[in-house]
Amino acid sequence: LSRLDGKPLTKREKLAAHMEEAQCASCHRKIDPIGFGMENFTAAGKWREKDQSGKRAHEIDASGTFHNGPAFEDFFQLREVIASDYRHDFARGFTEALIGYGLGRPFGFTDEDLANEILSSAKSKNYAISEFVHTLVQTKRFRSK
Repeated sequence: LSRLDGKPLTKREKLAAHMEEAQCASCHRKIDPIGFGMENFTAAGKWREKDQSGKRAHEIDASGTFHNGPAFEDFFQLREVIASDYRHDFARGFTEALIGYGLGRPFGFTDEDLANEILSSAKSKNYAISEFVHTLVQTKRFRSK
């Protein structure tokens, strides 16, 4: 938005302005809160209390509310909400990303059976990360890629 050009805004303020556009808001209202909850991490995964980007430093506000869901105050509450309320959704996303990475190509509709096999196996082991990986590497698709 041109009215905000050159103004020192936090990421949260920039995203709020971005959501004034209806075509952007429909998706961003669902994904931005998760990003807010992870603001304490740098791109390299290092924990920080202040955002030093831009011309001024500011305290990070990692609170948010899931679209049609619960609120959280910080990363730790976000993690708990995902682990309790969105566990299967997270496992599904992780599985698709793992398949794409492991097979060296984007996840596609032909991988649906493989994803379901990995999810079933991982769920039986309380979603242990090792079970996701072990199930994938045991498949013919992985071994013959």
